[in-house]
Amino acid sequence: MGRTHTNPHSKLGLLLRCSALLAGVWLLLTLAARSGAWPSSSSSFRVADEDANDMASYGGWGFANLGSSSTRRQLQPHEMCSWETAVESSTFDRVVDKEGWPTKFEQLVAESQPIAPVFCPVCGAAQQSVKFGGMNVREEGRCPRCSSFNRLRQIAEAALPEVWRLTGRNFRSLNELALSDLSIYHTQCSGVLHNILSSAVGYVCSEFVSAELDPGTVVRNVRHEDLQRMSFADNTFDLVISTEMMSRVASPYQAHYEIKRILKPGGSHIFTVPFSPSDYHDNIRASVEEGRLVHHEEPPIYTGDRLHPKGVLLFTIFGKEMVDKVCMLGYNVTAHHLHNGAHGIIGNNAWVFITTKP
Repeated sequence: MGRTHTNPHSKLGLLLRCSALLAGVWLLLTLAARSGAWPSSSSSFRVADEDANDMASYGGWGFANLGSSSTRRQLQPHEMCSWETAVESSTFDRVVDKEGWPTKFEQLVAESQPIAPVFCPVCGAAQQSVKFGGMNVREEGRCPRCSSFNRLRQIAEAALPEVWRLTGRNFRSLNELALSDLSIYHTQCSGVLHNILSSAVGYVCSEFVSAELDPGTVVRNVRHEDLQRMSFADNTFDLVISTEMMSRVASPYQAHYEIKRILKPGGSHIFTVPFSPSDYHDNIRASVEEGRLVHHEEPPIYTGDRLHPKGVLLFTIFGKEMVDKVCMLGYNVTAHHLHNGAHGIIGNNAWVFITTKP
């Protein structure tokens, strides 16, 4: 009789999935037990970021050359989502399959040429000429009208289909959301997205001001919230938007748990994070343990913040297990890998995540 061979890669994949399942069960039980009661010692390290992310080491063309395209399949009844079911068939894959890599847009950047014409899905400006520096394209390419850059346009590109799903209306840009009655929570009270969204009737924003304040306190017209324990009532918002925030929270999955609580059924959290698609596990660079800040990797990384001149500590660079863990919290998750040069969205690290409350 012939010998049956077992693929070692399938064994490794099974072990990783089992590990994620056990971690997710532990996470869900832990968060449920805590019920949002977190010590101020852990909160003291959670600070809101600015629009621009000065972590050049996370930008450029991305973390890794990605493999073949993935197509999201429909979940079966009672099936929990996972990385494999969350990855949407991406515009990046389709463009690269058609044009190769780098595309004509990356080639223009390499030649120090602007990309034009560009339509901005943030402000709605058309026929724009967008210039990239080529050092960190994720954080470059300012729109001449609203100053949005690549990563913020990625948020808009992913958010607009969600708005259509919720309202049945086809908005072409975030600027048009002022015409909707959606309740929108933005985890930042400054920057381009704030300026664009603040005219919407149902818009609410906040910053992390100080660990000494109770959530919901207003200081100089700025609402203080800690994403790990917020003051909002259950089922309050249709949309929550955050850019890079989860990497600056000591307990990011507690924050995801809280955001699910304040979302209305069918509502979505649309967000970006520092993300490494070539890694399965999260890279936890720092944590708070028994009220003490612990650095697991040196040197610590800080990013700029208008409220905190010394900068904001980066706790986590996320891997694919982020999707598995957030699925464990009861969300439906979609991972979008974007590329749309006509909208000023280029590079191979344009990942946007959408977590929807059933």
